[in-house]
Amino acid sequence: MRKHVTVFTLLFLATGLALASGGRPRGWFVAASAAFSWLAPGDLNARAEAQQAITDFTYEAGYEAQQRQAAGTFTYALQEAEGSGLKGIRDGFPLTLRAGRVIGPRVAVFAGLQFLGRRRTSMLRQEYQVSDRRPDQVTPAGDYRVEIAYPDYFLAARAWIPQLGVTIDLAQKKNWTAGVSLAAGPMFASLRTIEAQHYKKTDADGYWTESRYVYDMKGKGIGAAVEALARLALPLGRRLSLDLAAGYALRIGSRFSGPGSYEYRYRDSNAARDGVSYSWEDGAWRTRRLEIQRQWGELAYTLSGNDLAGFADSGEFRLDLSGWQLALGLTLAL
Repeated sequence: MRKHVTVFTLLFLATGLALASGGRPRGWFVAASAAFSWLAPGDLNARAEAQQAITDFTYEAGYEAQQRQAAGTFTYALQEAEGSGLKGIRDGFPLTLRAGRVIGPRVAVFAGLQFLGRRRTSMLRQEYQVSDRRPDQVTPAGDYRVEIAYPDYFLAARAWIPQLGVTIDLAQKKNWTAGVSLAAGPMFASLRTIEAQHYKKTDADGYWTESRYVYDMKGKGIGAAVEALARLALPLGRRLSLDLAAGYALRIGSRFSGPGSYEYRYRDSNAARDGVSYSWEDGAWRTRRLEIQRQWGELAYTLSGNDLAGFADSGEFRLDLSGWQLALGLTLAL
């Protein structure tokens, strides 16, 4: 909260300086820039991180615990595909277009539009070869194989941000100009996650069971964005300049809701069974803190989605696309 107040205060003061500058209008300009931004949208990434943690805890940690306790009568070997692992969104590339007017020797105001879109596809594929020869097991002793896969785990987020802002030149030299740029505006955002899990177990006698489910969830929300950058302008000609900028952008969206669907299928060596499928038109995105307890330990995790309505302990979902960023752009005086 203090960070939000500080940035808004700086923007307010800068705007006041611009309006009070009293300089003669110096002309219009247009600018375009592309940036690299370090992102870590925790609520959006939470579901992929949770499924990775649940899989590792349920199978690898569980088999490891049984192997330690079984004195050689239970062993396992893990084969994992290269590049296996569910991953979230970690960076982004904001694109910005602006048009503005110089209103004083050191001050200019502008209006602009920023777009930030990012998608990430990852996969998880594990195969366990298990030898279980404990005499007291309910199932017959023998060797079996367990396969777990999330073949195409998809996460996506995008945001459109109309901006109003001001640039202030703090130092002017013949070959460069240094200053600050402050901008703020609403954020209109959307997101989507597609989660497909495949599970198959094959017994020593060849009998197998297989299940698969698919979640597809979408959402739209609104929020606010504030950007504060240090700026260095290098002239390339009488009317064109190269702009280098670095700073922090606060972009947070909330009140997400949207449609979703769920589909489950099961079959075994004998036949396919009737599946389950349903959909919803407008589910609110929420987060929920959950916990799994097993003989070998506990796992706490956060699950996000728009299928969690009705849980008393659910929390609000936020799309946090904030991050430090480096930008490169061009400004053309008209």
